[in-house]
Amino acid sequence: MGMTNPDSDLPTSLRAFSARLRELHRTAGGPSVESLHADRNFPLRRAHIYATLAGKISQPPTWKFVEAFVQRCARYAQAHNVDLGMSAQPADWEVEYQKLAQLSKMHRREQRSADLFADRYGKARGQVLTVQDITHHVVHDNRRIGVVTGDIRQVRCANVWVNPESTEMEMARVHEFSISAIIRYAGATHDARGRVAEDLIADELTAKVADQRPFEPGAVVMTGAGRLRELNGVHYVVHVASVHAEPGSGFHPMRDVGRCVSNVLQAVERLQMPISILFPLLGTGNAGGDVSRVATSLVHEARNYLRAAPVTRVETVYFLAYTDQERNACRRALREAGLRPEPG
Repeated sequence: MGMTNPDSDLPTSLRAFSARLRELHRTAGGPSVESLHADRNFPLRRAHIYATLAGKISQPPTWKFVEAFVQRCARYAQAHNVDLGMSAQPADWEVEYQKLAQLSKMHRREQRSADLFADRYGKARGQVLTVQDITHHVVHDNRRIGVVTGDIRQVRCANVWVNPESTEMEMARVHEFSISAIIRYAGATHDARGRVAEDLIADELTAKVADQRPFEPGAVVMTGAGRLRELNGVHYVVHVASVHAEPGSGFHPMRDVGRCVSNVLQAVERLQMPISILFPLLGTGNAGGDVSRVATSLVHEARNYLRAAPVTRVETVYFLAYTDQERNACRRALREAGLRPEPG
């Protein structure tokens, strides 16, 4: 039916699903919302029906409503000899509904995880940004720094991604809430149940570093991108040791985290292609680094590199802002660096 793209953000998918319900209702010619409201057996009342059809909802409607609504539209069309030209089979709609429900579940889980981080570190991490927005700031000639908001899984503007790792260079387990886990799972191949079949990025990283652990803070290892190449246009993943572990006290960001930026940028200069590279805010996840301090350090290091390099393959350095706090921190750092957003 093509209603719900599992790679879309939740608000976009909700609007698309509502639009399909609205199209079915319009094509069928009825029944009227008033008649549905008057039916005590119908799952929703008038205001909620209008809101759902208008796409003014923050979470999926119940499957009970969707099934009843589709069936009522199908019966109305049949009674009035209307050719719908689209499926009104509940089984077809249920497939798309389950995709939407899964996306909503993932969104709630991510927001809960962000809230748990806030509780753990005793500071607000901000509201998760669900809409991707990209701003660019000119540094020198055609060299730019950009800020990308939202989920990294939606990013398609960078052909190199940076993966923050500890000095052990071991990727996170796929069910953890971290950039490393997301990159590992998205870059793998999966079986019919969605489980990892070939752990492409993690296996390549392990093969490269197995006998070299631990690494020094700021060390860099480059691998391929696995399935991220076809999904997100990513050619390479650069793993950087931005945090270190201490027994009994967890992970801690390296003191001079900005050095990771210059180390990574120097490493990608060896690639025979123009580079657009995406950095998360290194060390601000499980390691609990201060978002404002880290954003300032990373942005200033990137600005200095792009201004000083006489020749570079790096065209754009992007920073990922998953929450509004991270976005605001990046914006402040860019202003302090004397950079202004490009118009439009």
